[in-house]
Amino acid sequence: MKMRKRIRQGGAVMLALALAWQTGLVSHVTAATAVETGRECSVTVELDGSSEELKSLSIPVKLYRVAEVSESGSYTMLPGYESLKLSEVDSDTSAQEWEEKAKTASDLVKEQTPEANAELTVTGGTGTEDGLPTGMYLVEAEEVQSPEYTYTFSPFLLSLPNNYYGSGGSDDWVYDVTTGLKPDQEERLGDLEIEKTLTSYNATVGGATFVFSVEAVKEDEVVYSDVVSVAFDRAGTRQILVEDIPAGSEVTVTEVYSGSSYENTGAASQTVEILADGTAGSPVQVSFTNTYDHGLNGGSGVVNHFDYTEAEGAREAGQSGSGTWEWNQLRDNTAAEE
Repeated sequence: MKMRKRIRQGGAVMLALALAWQTGLVSHVTAATAVETGRECSVTVELDGSSEELKSLSIPVKLYRVAEVSESGSYTMLPGYESLKLSEVDSDTSAQEWEEKAKTASDLVKEQTPEANAELTVTGGTGTEDGLPTGMYLVEAEEVQSPEYTYTFSPFLLSLPNNYYGSGGSDDWVYDVTTGLKPDQEERLGDLEIEKTLTSYNATVGGATFVFSVEAVKEDEVVYSDVVSVAFDRAGTRQILVEDIPAGSEVTVTEVYSGSSYENTGAASQTVEILADGTAGSPVQVSFTNTYDHGLNGGSGVVNHFDYTEAEGAREAGQSGSGTWEWNQLRDNTAAEE
């Protein structure tokens, strides 16, 4: 039975300074003083301190200025971003509505491909850009990858300047704003190739089938377990491609059946580390060699191969498991993977 594990993890730090995309409270609220529209601002982007791996990566971040802000704190859309309608927002605008506006702004940027107004790189968990004019900005961080995970970040809207008013603090304008990223973490996957060589073959005893167990362990947890086979009707070399194993896991491949009249001439078990797809050295390969042992017993086998198709819309309706299974009987797993 295969066991596959996918991880989706959101973990953004909630900072004291008001984050427009998290709180829905931005600089349009009443403040004690007028916005100094000609004053320069800075923004510091910080990562959640709990992820040391994410801190070790360099994350490019782009800022797009989508609106001007007036002395009273109201917004005027810049050309190309009129559909955001930020002039309609108020203190009752929800976090979900801000997320939707950020998504709209991100789509507009993809359509129009404007040059970013500013760029910074988050290294060691933080990055800063200064000299920014006041206004509303779309903040977009690029996808990054570690050897084992892919990290993506939700775009969000950020007002410069901002204030503490939404979190119960002062309503004085803050021109040096600190904000956080909201990462999603997804496990990267890799493939394993099992190469099987049969140096000699006796046609009199019939076909030769060889069976392997494949078990992957990551952080003391079994994340993949399966049994695969390869069949021969002549001497030669064949391969089995085992796909979608979590990158970074330790995989042990064991030849559990060596054919009735064939002996393994090397190690019966091998352990390797899975590398993510697209990485040099992927797929990882293990090799096994067998030869005819002069026995007279034939051996063969079949593979029961199942494909599951989920019913359309079942997941959204909370009806997982309502799909259909298709069963095929195959000669071996080389056929199943072709």
